[in-house]
Amino acid sequence: MRRVLLACVATALGCFLGGGAPDQASSAAIGPAPLRRLTNDEYLNALHDLFPSVTATLPPLPADAIIGGFDNAASAQAPSDVLIARYETIANLYAAGATADDASVTALVGCDWSTDAAKASCGAQFIQQTGRRIFRRPLEQDEITRFETKFAGYQSAVDFEGAVQLTLSTMLQSPQFIYRAEPVENLEDASAIIPANAYEVATRLSFLLWSSTPDEALLAAADSGALDTDDGIRAQATRMLKDDRARRTFWNFHRQWLGLDLIVTTDQTYRTPDIDPDWTAQTPVSAENETELFVENTLMAGGTLHDLLTSNHAWVDGEMSRVYKLPTPSDPTTFSPVDLPNDQRAGLLTRVAFLAGTSHSGGTSPPIRGNAVQLHLLCALPISPPPNADTSMPTAPPGSGPQTTRMLFEQRTAPAQCQSCHASLNGIGFGFEEYDAAGAYRTTENGLPIDATGTLMGTDVDGPFDGALALSAKLDSSTVVHQCATQEWLRYALGRAPVAAEQPLVDAWTKSFIASGGDVRALLMSIVTSPTFRYRRANDQ
Repeated sequence: MRRVLLACVATALGCFLGGGAPDQASSAAIGPAPLRRLTNDEYLNALHDLFPSVTATLPPLPADAIIGGFDNAASAQAPSDVLIARYETIANLYAAGATADDASVTALVGCDWSTDAAKASCGAQFIQQTGRRIFRRPLEQDEITRFETKFAGYQSAVDFEGAVQLTLSTMLQSPQFIYRAEPVENLEDASAIIPANAYEVATRLSFLLWSSTPDEALLAAADSGALDTDDGIRAQATRMLKDDRARRTFWNFHRQWLGLDLIVTTDQTYRTPDIDPDWTAQTPVSAENETELFVENTLMAGGTLHDLLTSNHAWVDGEMSRVYKLPTPSDPTTFSPVDLPNDQRAGLLTRVAFLAGTSHSGGTSPPIRGNAVQLHLLCALPISPPPNADTSMPTAPPGSGPQTTRMLFEQRTAPAQCQSCHASLNGIGFGFEEYDAAGAYRTTENGLPIDATGTLMGTDVDGPFDGALALSAKLDSSTVVHQCATQEWLRYALGRAPVAAEQPLVDAWTKSFIASGGDVRALLMSIVTSPTFRYRRANDQ
């Protein structure tokens, strides 16, 4: 079957949002709306949601490039030959699965095609109804005509079932599915601000809040004009955030923003029980699942950034119960809700996924842990070490007696040229020394007591603290942390970094975010009803 070229050819959709253009001040805060390809997660989620009954063994997709910590950056989404080939294979697999037998074909086309007379009308209905779900909007007349012509040719060459299968595969390889195309407007003023039409808004909402394609209810809202107003968008977003599909976005954002999936990267496979006694092959898998469940369940229940940073609620299986030194659950293969010891654990920064993901195999690294907090929670870009810097794990010289990791790093980074960076990195990282490289809680190292005191520098909550619980509490009270979270949510929503003109929005949302106690849902509601989300410039894409 012919490979469909992944070139984005946008078509005019014509149905624009009402309510007029934003005012001059709001217009200035509207950044670019670049062409975006579905990420691997979005693409696979969309296929699953469009065809929930289809199961297929799929070839792996090339990894999405990471820009600014996220895999949905529009600037890094050029397709490779391998990706195009995998799209073709996967489209064929899904098309075959969705048309596996006559009952499947009937369910897909939505009518009885048992007679020759019915096949033409059923084919036309299939093209328009299925095309609408796949393209996330009604098909244009020229598109309908083109697909009907192809369908007739397929049916003549094969049969009706084959025509459905081949047409479906073609749709799933088309740029209208793989890209989030929005039409370019040939206006005299190429920088004019125009509203995203109702179907574009539906697509923006679904891929932000569900990491997937719009459902029928959202498309129906676009059909009816309900997405033309803030109230209509707010109503749909409220519904969507209550749906289990919102779990995907809650986890996708936080795992990328905070690096919570580093524990399952290739580097972690080098850990062994000989080096990290608390480590097993199951530890990284269970630790990531535990953190995912904590994030998802906390936010689905209306939790806040405050809860993510300070709560000791957890969901653990037998492996995580062992690591956290809790009683083994009655069914160790499933995750059950528990409270972690409140003198040892509070929030994401004290969970195994973060602690082990920011450690070396066999040893902690205060600078790495400190850098993770600075980069992810304080949005402070790291400073590269000088070319001659020794970045290996420090070790005690022979005959020096027992020393803690903290003592070794203090000696390594004592020179003045090191302190310009390490004073702040170590000041944060030393606060995590109560947790070993595998994330297990400890009070001694090499027979010496742990010193987990630290100091925050260059923030709005500077000062000393004692241990990761106190550090988490200080970060929870930080305006900078809330502003960083706000900025990163906007980056995630738009597929690009916020531009300077959008900074007033970030500042205003930060104040509201803090006033709400870190209400993530309220922040998302502010984003999806904002001009920068609902409008775009005519020459974008």
